[in-house]
Amino acid sequence: MLRELELLPVYDSEQYDLIRDLQVPLLCEAKDYLRGVGFFTSGWLRLAAQGMATLMTKSGSARIVVSPILEQADWDALQFGESAKNDSVLREVLSRNIDDLELTMEKDTRNALAWMVADGHLEFRFALPRNRASAGDYHDKVGIFTDGDGDQVAIHGSLNDSVKASLNGEAFSVFKSWEPGQIPYVKMHRTRLEALWNNHNKQFKVYRIPDAIREKFIQLRISSGPPYIRPIVQQISASLHCPFDLHEYQKTAIEEWHKSGCLGVLEMATGTGKTITSLAAAVSAYQDHGRLAVIILVPYLHLLDQWAQTCRQFGFDPILCSGQHGRWQIEVKSAIQDFNIGVKKYICVLAAHKTAAMDRFAVAIRRIPAKDTLLIGDEAHGLGASHLRKALTDNATLRLGLSATPKRWFDDEGTNTIFRYFGPTCFEYSLDEAIGQFLTPYEYFPQLVSLSGDEVELYRELTQKIVTIAAQAEHNYEFRERLKKLLLQRSRIISSAQQKLPALLHLLRRMQEKSRQQGEEPNGILVYCAPGKHKEVLQAVAALGLRCHEFVHEVSLSEREKLLSQFGEGEIQVLVAIKCLDEGVDVPSTKSAFILASSTNPREFVQRRGRILRKSKGKDRAFVYDFLVVPPHERLALKLQTDVAILQREMPRFAEFASSAMNQFSARSVVRDILDHFEMLNLLDEKPWDVYHTMKKQWDWSDLDE
Repeated sequence: MLRELELLPVYDSEQYDLIRDLQVPLLCEAKDYLRGVGFFTSGWLRLAAQGMATLMTKSGSARIVVSPILEQADWDALQFGESAKNDSVLREVLSRNIDDLELTMEKDTRNALAWMVADGHLEFRFALPRNRASAGDYHDKVGIFTDGDGDQVAIHGSLNDSVKASLNGEAFSVFKSWEPGQIPYVKMHRTRLEALWNNHNKQFKVYRIPDAIREKFIQLRISSGPPYIRPIVQQISASLHCPFDLHEYQKTAIEEWHKSGCLGVLEMATGTGKTITSLAAAVSAYQDHGRLAVIILVPYLHLLDQWAQTCRQFGFDPILCSGQHGRWQIEVKSAIQDFNIGVKKYICVLAAHKTAAMDRFAVAIRRIPAKDTLLIGDEAHGLGASHLRKALTDNATLRLGLSATPKRWFDDEGTNTIFRYFGPTCFEYSLDEAIGQFLTPYEYFPQLVSLSGDEVELYRELTQKIVTIAAQAEHNYEFRERLKKLLLQRSRIISSAQQKLPALLHLLRRMQEKSRQQGEEPNGILVYCAPGKHKEVLQAVAALGLRCHEFVHEVSLSEREKLLSQFGEGEIQVLVAIKCLDEGVDVPSTKSAFILASSTNPREFVQRRGRILRKSKGKDRAFVYDFLVVPPHERLALKLQTDVAILQREMPRFAEFASSAMNQFSARSVVRDILDHFEMLNLLDEKPWDVYHTMKKQWDWSDLDE
């Protein structure tokens, strides 16, 4: 690490070799190297070879901003015309420089430089004055070295990166981020260099190397592999393979996908191994084609790492693409280049949905060959959202969608987009088929609560407003936005009903008492509550003496892993969540789940149930407590339309949960009398999608997914 180096405050060429005694040791300890320099030549690479090679073996990165040597004619051309013409001139200048490099560089140096660029470890950008008349060439000499612990060293002096400069009388000042008095110097050098790199310098405009020139440079490689040792993570098995013994239903799913022309959706219950099935399908496609590029799209950041771990078990070396993964564009382009020229037989790109929907992702993958590319869409229903559809690239003729609930709630257009892109469902594996074998059986206990008088009155007022503007909302954007807000306001009345928290605390006290009688502590308790209510719920549950913690959006990814581990060990007895546990987070240690709030969207409550039913050691069944809002006894005789609407809202979830429960009939008996009173017994057997088309036009009682 950088702290272990015995660094002097100043290095002078009279006493020291500035490259060997300063830059090389810093490169050997660094993970990231950012350099701004007036001139760079390949000769410096020979002198700093040991440091650069060590940086490469750690999968480090080097970013260098230099001042290109331009003739007056080049400058004049760059200042003329639109940006497209500028790019054309820059391309011509750089292309000429690449040709010169090929002629003048030694083969070994040229090969090493080209491999570093190809692997995405080395990137050059060029700084040119924004106004030639009032500014000279970029002539700074500053460098920032950052290690794996986040420590930084800044060097600032007169040395260019060239053999000739190494013979001059030069010097460097050295500043360390762990020395209090030197911190401001490190920060200021880092800030101004990052600003330059990102083209935020007012004096100089920074140009990236155009893709065509970068590919021309990469083609200067003359060896089959890099002249440095790649990190162990890159030394994956030479062939893809499935490391798991697949269940028969997983094998059938892959067969059906192949029969469908390698197009389709796997509609498999949460917890039945969609990830493993899809990657096994990718391996089979690779075996058929002899080569394969895989693009995997996942909805959340925390799923990138989960998927990456599984991908590596199959032999893939995934490139992770998101806002938290800095140099993915370079790595993706480099991998595709290697794939296209035959250096690699398979590559894997793993991207968050939002990142994949960006133009820069489309640019990064535009040269990927469609006929050899498989796109896997995890939680494929999400990709039907209007702002994410651009992620569904045409550069993939093999397509596989994964979802327990591929249909989108109140979004026919989005649903059609999913099935048009991936193809229809080619294999289905239901929850009922999975329970007992791959998922834990469960008992379902509906808890009936009612709205207070004030809540009922507010519900009616909002309903009247909704009915008033519903007709205009279909063709008017402003009314549509107002309608959405009203629907959300009304749905929150149900989600946050005042009776729910006292009812929850009563159940938890009974659970505590039963556990005490058995000489145990209650644990594995998961509480889903309404947005804005989790602090109140957390405080009330903690007051019972239970060890609890929130699990919400603000909790960092690293903290989430720690919390789930403590929850599994029983150190935390209760997790209070809003929506963060709906998709992609495994909580197999959950024994009891209390659903205080849920939207009408079946995707939400089906996903939640799947999280709860994951198998775990010592867990032979799970318990689901679902808080349903129903009319109070004293209001039954009135048969108010408001009460009818609320029952219609709540019952699809009840029917779905009760139908697969071990105690299905006793659960149904809890609501039978109320439904019979309203002549609505048919709702006992209607699943959410059975009532979808009825709900679709009834703005007066349906609500939106928050």
